[in-house]
Amino acid sequence: MTQTKVHVLSTTALASLLCAAPALAQAPAPAPMYAPAPAPMYAPAPAPMMAPAPEGAAVMPVAPVVVPRSPDDMTGSVGFGVGVASGTDLIKTDTTNLMIKYWMSDAMAIVPRLALSINAGGGGAPTTWGFSPEVLASFVLLKGASTRLSAGVGLGIDLAKQQPPAALGTPAAPNTDTYIGIYVPVNVGVEHFFTRWFAMGISADFRFLDYKKQGDGWNLGVDIDTHASYMGSLFFYTD
Repeated sequence: MTQTKVHVLSTTALASLLCAAPALAQAPAPAPMYAPAPAPMYAPAPAPMMAPAPEGAAVMPVAPVVVPRSPDDMTGSVGFGVGVASGTDLIKTDTTNLMIKYWMSDAMAIVPRLALSINAGGGGAPTTWGFSPEVLASFVLLKGASTRLSAGVGLGIDLAKQQPPAALGTPAAPNTDTYIGIYVPVNVGVEHFFTRWFAMGISADFRFLDYKKQGDGWNLGVDIDTHASYMGSLFFYTD
C-alpha cells in the first residue's frame, strides 16, 4: 500500500514538470541586475590641412601671384633715341648723340650715349675725328601724368684727333697727338610722353669734373653751371 502511494506521487510530480517545461521555455529571460556600461565616445581626429607628399613624389610648384603694373609704369621698357646738343669741347659745336634708355624701375633709368664725328680735311688740312661715349644713371625727381623731371650723373670719355683751340691772336700750332678727356657728366631735363612708346625731352648738360690731356699739356677743371650745353631728344620705347 505504501509503495503504491509513492509511485502515484512521483508520477504526478513528473507530469507537472512536463507541463511546465513549455511555459518556462517561452518566458522571457530575467533582466540583469547591472546595465552594461555604454561604449566610450571618441571624437574623430581632425583631417590634416595638407597631407605631406610621399617621399619621391613630384610636388607641383605654386605659380606666383603677378600684380599688373599701372599703364604709366616704365619698368623694363627700353628706348632708342637721338639727341642734338650744342657742344662745348673739341668734339664739335653741334653734336648728334645716339642714345639708349633702359628703365630699371619706374624711378631710375640707365642711359648710354654716344657722340661721333668725322671731318675730312680740305686744302691740305688734316682729317679730324671725335669719339665720346658716356653712360648716366637718371633718377626721376618729379612725376606727373605724362611728364617727368629727372636728374642724372655718370662717366664719359673723349677721344679726338684735332688741333686744340689757339690762344687769342695767335695761330693754332699743328698737333697730331690724340686728345684724351675723362669727365663726369651731369644732366637735368624734362621728358614728356605723348604715348607710352614715344617721348620728347629737353635737358641741360654740364661736366662737373673734366680732365683733358693732349701731348704733354693737360688740364683739370671743375664746373658747376658754366659751359653748359642744351640737348633736345626724342625716344621710341618698346616693352
